[in-house]
Amino acid sequence: MFTVEGVADKKDPSGRLARWALKLQEFDVTVIYKSGSKHKDADCLSRSPLENDQPSAVMSLTNVDIEQTKDPDLAKIIDNLNSGYTRKEFSIIDGILYKKNYSTTGRPWLMMIPKHLRSEVMADLHDAPTAGHLGFARTYDKVKKRFYWPGLYRTVRQYVSHCRECQRRKKLPRRPAGQLVSIPPVEKPFYKVGVDLLGRFPVSKDGNRWIIVCTDYMTRYAITKAIPDGGAIETAKFLVEDVILKPWSS
Repeated sequence: MFTVEGVADKKDPSGRLARWALKLQEFDVTVIYKSGSKHKDADCLSRSPLENDQPSAVMSLTNVDIEQTKDPDLAKIIDNLNSGYTRKEFSIIDGILYKKNYSTTGRPWLMMIPKHLRSEVMADLHDAPTAGHLGFARTYDKVKKRFYWPGLYRTVRQYVSHCRECQRRKKLPRRPAGQLVSIPPVEKPFYKVGVDLLGRFPVSKDGNRWIIVCTDYMTRYAITKAIPDGGAIETAKFLVEDVILKPWSS
Protein backbone atom coordinates (compact mmCIF):
# COMPACT_ATOMS: atom_id res chain seq x y z
CA MET A 1 0.00 0.00 0.00
CA PHE A 2 1.47 3.29 -1.06
CA THR A 3 1.22 5.89 1.69
CA VAL A 4 3.27 9.03 1.36
CA GLU A 5 2.08 12.09 3.21
CA GLY A 6 1.42 14.95 0.81
CA VAL A 7 0.89 12.71 -2.24
CA ALA A 8 -1.39 9.71 -1.85
CA ASP A 9 -2.75 10.90 1.50
CA LYS A 10 -3.71 14.23 0.02
CA LYS A 11 -7.47 14.42 -0.37
CA ASP A 12 -7.55 15.86 -3.89
CA PRO A 13 -4.06 15.78 -5.38
CA SER A 14 -3.62 17.78 -8.54
CA GLY A 15 -0.90 18.70 -10.98
CA ARG A 16 2.48 17.18 -10.25
CA LEU A 17 1.33 15.50 -7.03
CA ALA A 18 -1.45 13.73 -8.91
CA ARG A 19 0.98 12.49 -11.57
CA TRP A 20 3.33 11.18 -8.88
CA ALA A 21 0.50 9.43 -7.08
CA LEU A 22 -0.69 7.69 -10.25
CA LYS A 23 2.81 6.68 -11.26
CA LEU A 24 3.83 5.32 -7.85
CA GLN A 25 0.62 3.41 -7.33
CA GLU A 26 1.99 0.85 -9.78
CA PHE A 27 4.55 -0.19 -7.13
CA ASP A 28 4.42 -1.58 -3.61
CA VAL A 29 6.37 1.14 -1.83
CA THR A 30 7.38 1.40 1.81
CA VAL A 31 8.80 4.75 2.84
CA ILE A 32 11.08 4.80 5.88
CA TYR A 33 12.04 8.11 7.44
CA LYS A 34 15.77 8.74 7.81
CA SER A 35 16.95 11.66 9.91
CA GLY A 36 19.40 14.16 8.55
CA SER A 37 22.20 13.04 10.87
CA LYS A 38 22.16 9.63 9.12
CA HIS A 39 22.55 11.10 5.64
CA LYS A 40 26.33 11.20 5.81
CA ASP A 41 26.68 9.29 2.55
CA ALA A 42 24.68 11.93 0.66
CA ASP A 43 26.42 14.78 2.45
CA CYS A 44 29.79 13.41 1.41
CA LEU A 45 28.83 13.76 -2.24
CA SER A 46 26.85 16.99 -2.06
CA ARG A 47 29.49 18.84 -0.06
CA SER A 48 32.50 18.02 -2.19
CA PRO A 49 34.86 21.02 -1.90
CA LEU A 50 35.08 23.27 -4.96
CA GLU A 51 37.29 26.24 -5.64
CA ASN A 52 35.41 29.52 -5.25
CA ASP A 53 36.81 30.96 -8.44
CA GLN A 54 37.15 28.21 -11.01
CA PRO A 55 39.06 29.16 -14.16
CA SER A 56 36.95 29.61 -17.26
CA ALA A 57 37.65 28.05 -20.62
CA VAL A 58 39.30 31.28 -21.80
CA MET A 59 41.47 31.61 -18.70
CA SER A 60 42.78 28.10 -19.27
CA LEU A 61 44.10 28.98 -22.72
CA THR A 62 47.84 29.42 -22.97
CA ASN A 63 47.79 31.61 -26.07
CA VAL A 64 45.34 34.35 -25.13
CA ASP A 65 47.93 36.94 -26.13
CA ILE A 66 48.04 35.49 -29.65
CA GLU A 67 44.25 35.34 -29.88
CA GLN A 68 44.04 39.01 -28.87
CA THR A 69 46.27 40.04 -31.77
CA LYS A 70 43.79 38.41 -34.18
CA ASP A 71 41.21 41.05 -33.21
CA PRO A 72 42.03 44.27 -35.17
CA ASP A 73 40.71 46.55 -32.42
CA LEU A 74 42.71 44.85 -29.68
CA ALA A 75 45.77 44.56 -31.89
CA LYS A 76 45.74 48.35 -32.39
CA ILE A 77 45.67 48.96 -28.63
CA ILE A 78 48.48 46.43 -28.08
CA ASP A 79 50.63 48.08 -30.76
CA ASN A 80 50.10 51.50 -29.18
CA LEU A 81 51.10 50.24 -25.74
CA ASN A 82 54.15 48.42 -27.10
CA SER A 83 55.15 51.61 -28.90
CA GLY A 84 55.26 53.53 -25.63
CA TYR A 85 51.87 55.21 -25.90
CA THR A 86 50.46 55.42 -22.37
CA ARG A 87 46.77 54.68 -21.75
CA LYS A 88 45.78 54.49 -18.10
CA GLU A 89 42.74 52.32 -18.73
CA PHE A 90 44.76 49.58 -20.50
CA SER A 91 47.78 47.54 -19.49
CA ILE A 92 49.70 44.54 -20.78
CA ILE A 93 50.26 42.05 -17.98
CA ASP A 94 52.27 38.90 -18.72
CA GLY A 95 51.80 39.59 -22.42
CA ILE A 96 47.99 39.79 -22.18
CA LEU A 97 45.94 42.96 -22.66
CA TYR A 98 43.79 44.03 -19.71
CA LYS A 99 41.45 46.94 -19.02
CA LYS A 100 41.32 48.69 -15.67
CA ASN A 101 38.23 47.87 -13.62
CA TYR A 102 36.79 51.07 -12.17
CA SER A 103 34.07 49.16 -10.32
CA THR A 104 34.42 48.33 -6.65
CA THR A 105 33.62 44.67 -7.36
CA GLY A 106 35.57 42.14 -9.38
CA ARG A 107 39.22 42.00 -10.29
CA PRO A 108 41.33 45.17 -10.55
CA TRP A 109 42.18 44.34 -14.18
CA LEU A 110 39.76 42.71 -16.62
CA MET A 111 40.97 40.57 -19.49
CA MET A 112 40.08 41.98 -22.89
CA ILE A 113 38.28 39.30 -24.90
CA PRO A 114 38.64 39.26 -28.72
CA LYS A 115 35.50 39.00 -30.80
CA HIS A 116 35.99 35.35 -31.81
CA LEU A 117 36.27 34.19 -28.18
CA ARG A 118 33.27 36.05 -26.71
CA SER A 119 30.81 33.27 -27.50
CA GLU A 120 33.15 30.85 -25.72
CA VAL A 121 33.14 33.03 -22.62
CA MET A 122 29.35 33.24 -22.66
CA ALA A 123 28.98 29.50 -23.10
CA ASP A 124 31.37 28.87 -20.22
CA LEU A 125 29.70 31.30 -17.81
CA HIS A 126 26.09 30.63 -18.83
CA ASP A 127 25.64 27.25 -20.56
CA ALA A 128 28.10 25.07 -18.66
CA PRO A 129 26.67 22.65 -16.05
CA THR A 130 28.43 24.61 -13.29
CA ALA A 131 27.00 27.90 -14.59
CA GLY A 132 23.36 26.91 -14.19
CA HIS A 133 21.81 28.95 -17.02
CA LEU A 134 21.34 31.96 -14.76
CA GLY A 135 19.26 34.95 -15.79
CA PHE A 136 20.62 38.07 -17.45
CA ALA A 137 21.45 40.06 -14.32
CA ARG A 138 23.41 37.31 -12.58
CA THR A 139 25.16 36.22 -15.77
CA TYR A 140 26.14 39.80 -16.56
CA ASP A 141 27.47 40.21 -13.02
CA LYS A 142 29.64 37.10 -13.43
CA VAL A 143 31.07 38.20 -16.77
CA LYS A 144 31.78 41.86 -15.95
CA LYS A 145 33.78 40.88 -12.84
CA ARG A 146 36.29 38.93 -14.96
CA PHE A 147 36.26 40.14 -18.55
CA TYR A 148 35.61 43.17 -20.71
CA TRP A 149 34.78 43.96 -24.30
CA PRO A 150 32.88 46.85 -25.91
CA GLY A 151 29.12 46.26 -25.81
CA LEU A 152 29.39 43.67 -23.02
CA TYR A 153 25.97 44.54 -21.57
CA ARG A 154 24.22 44.19 -24.94
CA THR A 155 26.03 40.95 -25.76
CA VAL A 156 25.04 39.26 -22.48
CA ARG A 157 21.42 40.40 -22.73
CA GLN A 158 21.10 39.13 -26.30
CA TYR A 159 22.82 35.83 -25.51
CA VAL A 160 20.67 35.03 -22.47
CA SER A 161 17.40 36.11 -24.14
CA HIS A 162 18.10 33.81 -27.11
CA CYS A 163 19.21 30.79 -25.07
CA ARG A 164 16.89 27.95 -26.14
CA GLU A 165 17.40 26.01 -22.90
CA CYS A 166 16.43 29.05 -20.82
CA GLN A 167 13.34 29.65 -22.94
CA ARG A 168 12.30 26.01 -22.55
CA ARG A 169 12.59 26.13 -18.76
CA LYS A 170 11.32 29.66 -18.29
CA LYS A 171 8.43 29.98 -15.88
CA LEU A 172 6.12 32.91 -16.39
CA PRO A 173 4.95 34.74 -13.24
CA ARG A 174 1.63 33.54 -11.98
CA ARG A 175 -1.27 35.87 -12.49
CA PRO A 176 -4.72 35.64 -10.97
CA ALA A 177 -7.01 33.68 -13.24
CA GLY A 178 -9.66 35.75 -14.97
CA GLN A 179 -13.27 34.77 -15.41
CA LEU A 180 -14.04 32.66 -18.44
CA VAL A 181 -16.40 34.27 -20.92
CA SER A 182 -18.32 32.19 -23.44
CA ILE A 183 -17.89 33.09 -27.08
CA PRO A 184 -21.33 33.63 -28.61
CA PRO A 185 -22.13 31.46 -31.65
CA VAL A 186 -21.25 33.00 -34.99
CA GLU A 187 -23.53 33.18 -38.01
CA LYS A 188 -21.25 31.76 -40.68
CA PRO A 189 -17.67 30.68 -41.34
CA PHE A 190 -15.07 33.43 -41.01
CA TYR A 191 -17.59 35.77 -39.41
CA LYS A 192 -15.15 35.90 -36.49
CA VAL A 193 -11.53 34.72 -36.42
CA GLY A 194 -8.70 34.58 -33.93
CA VAL A 195 -5.08 35.42 -34.75
CA ASP A 196 -2.03 34.32 -32.79
CA LEU A 197 1.74 34.37 -33.25
CA LEU A 198 4.19 31.57 -32.45
CA GLY A 199 7.90 32.32 -32.04
CA ARG A 200 10.59 33.37 -32.16
CA PHE A 201 12.02 30.27 -33.83
CA PRO A 202 15.49 29.81 -35.34
CA VAL A 203 15.73 31.66 -38.63
CA SER A 204 14.78 29.47 -41.61
CA LYS A 205 16.60 29.45 -44.93
CA ASP A 206 13.95 31.87 -46.24
CA GLY A 207 14.55 34.30 -43.37
CA ASN A 208 11.39 33.45 -41.42
CA ARG A 209 11.32 33.09 -37.63
CA TRP A 210 7.61 33.46 -36.74
CA ILE A 211 4.45 31.47 -37.51
CA ILE A 212 1.16 33.33 -37.66
CA VAL A 213 -2.07 31.37 -37.15
CA CYS A 214 -5.61 32.41 -38.02
CA THR A 215 -8.45 30.19 -36.72
CA ASP A 216 -12.10 30.43 -37.74
CA TYR A 217 -14.31 30.43 -34.63
CA MET A 218 -17.10 28.42 -36.27
CA THR A 219 -15.34 25.68 -38.23
CA ARG A 220 -12.00 25.71 -36.35
CA TYR A 221 -10.33 25.86 -39.75
CA ALA A 222 -6.76 27.13 -39.30
CA ILE A 223 -4.55 29.03 -41.70
CA THR A 224 -0.83 29.24 -40.95
CA LYS A 225 2.09 31.00 -42.56
CA ALA A 226 5.77 31.53 -41.79
CA ILE A 227 6.74 35.21 -41.62
CA PRO A 228 10.03 37.06 -40.95
CA ASP A 229 8.74 39.14 -38.03
CA GLY A 230 5.65 39.49 -35.88
CA GLY A 231 5.05 43.17 -36.50
CA ALA A 232 1.86 44.92 -37.56
CA ILE A 233 2.85 45.13 -41.24
CA GLU A 234 3.40 41.39 -41.67
CA THR A 235 0.26 40.62 -39.67
CA ALA A 236 -1.90 42.94 -41.77
CA LYS A 237 -0.40 41.57 -44.98
CA PHE A 238 -1.21 38.02 -43.89
CA LEU A 239 -4.83 38.89 -43.01
CA VAL A 240 -5.43 40.65 -46.33
CA GLU A 241 -3.64 38.25 -48.69
CA ASP A 242 -4.18 34.90 -46.98
CA VAL A 243 -7.54 35.36 -45.22
CA ILE A 244 -9.72 38.21 -46.49
CA LEU A 245 -8.97 37.84 -50.21
CA LYS A 246 -9.30 34.05 -50.20
CA PRO A 247 -12.57 32.36 -51.38
CA TRP A 248 -13.21 30.63 -48.04
CA SER A 249 -13.71 33.95 -46.26
CA SER A 250 -16.25 35.34 -48.73
